[in-house]
Amino acid sequence: MSFNADATTYRRGRPPYPNIVFDLLAERCGLKPGVRVLEIGAGSGLATGPLLAAGAHVVAVEPGESLAALLAADHACDRLHITVSDFETADLSPGFDLAVAASALHWLDPATSTQRIATLVRPDGWLAAWWNDFGDVNRPTVFRDRLDAVYHDLLSIETSYRESRSYALDADRWRKQLTAGDFFTDVAIEISEWNQPLTPETARDLWSTFPNIAELPPPARTEFLTRMSGIIDDLGGTVDDPRLTVVYTARRTGRPA
Repeated sequence: MSFNADATTYRRGRPPYPNIVFDLLAERCGLKPGVRVLEIGAGSGLATGPLLAAGAHVVAVEPGESLAALLAADHACDRLHITVSDFETADLSPGFDLAVAASALHWLDPATSTQRIATLVRPDGWLAAWWNDFGDVNRPTVFRDRLDAVYHDLLSIETSYRESRSYALDADRWRKQLTAGDFFTDVAIEISEWNQPLTPETARDLWSTFPNIAELPPPARTEFLTRMSGIIDDLGGTVDDPRLTVVYTARRTGRPA
C-alpha cells in the first residue's frame, strides 16, 4: 500500500500509458462504446481515463482509499463505478466483456487470480494486462549508468541496470499464469518502445513511487533522490529515459470457472 500512502505523488509522478495500448484493446479486445470493463487495481486512473474516453462502462477496483478518492475526483461520471476493495474479496457481478490490469497483475495471487477473473469475464471476452517498464537494457544511457552508482551505494542488493531482467518481459511466466486452468487462450504479447523526458523534479516524483525507494529510511531516501536529481542537472537538466510498454492479451474460453 505504499502507493496509497502518498497518492498525490503517485498521480503526479507516474507517466500515462501510450495510446497504442488502447488502440490494441480496440482492435483485438473489442474496446468500444458500451462495453463493460473490469479494471483491477485502478490506482489514480491512468488507464481509467482512456477507457472511459473510449466509451466503456468501467467498474474500477482499487484497495487504496486515497487513490480511489483521486480516481473519483478526476474521472467521476455515470459510466464509472468504483469499488474500494481488494480484488480477491470485491463484490462483483459477472458478465464483463473485458478485464484489464494496468501495472497490477503482479500484485495478485498467481495461483488463484486467473480463475477469479474468469468467473467475471464472459465467454469470448478478453483479459489484458500491461506494464510500463521503467528502463530498457537494450537502450542504455549515461543517466542510467550513473544512477547505478547511487543504487550500489544505497540499495546494494539491487541488480545493476545493465544486468536487470524485467518481470513484464517474462513471457513464459505470464503465458503460464494466463492460461492456467484453460480459462483463457490466444495469448499475445505486444511491446512498444518510447522515451519519457525527465527533469530533476519529475524524476524525483517518479522514483518516489517505487516501493524500494519509498521504503528506504528517510535519510537514505533523501540522499538517493538528491543524487539522482544532481545527475540530471549535470546532464543538462533533462534526460530521455527509455520505456517499454508490455501488453498481454488473452481470450476467454467457454470453460466454466
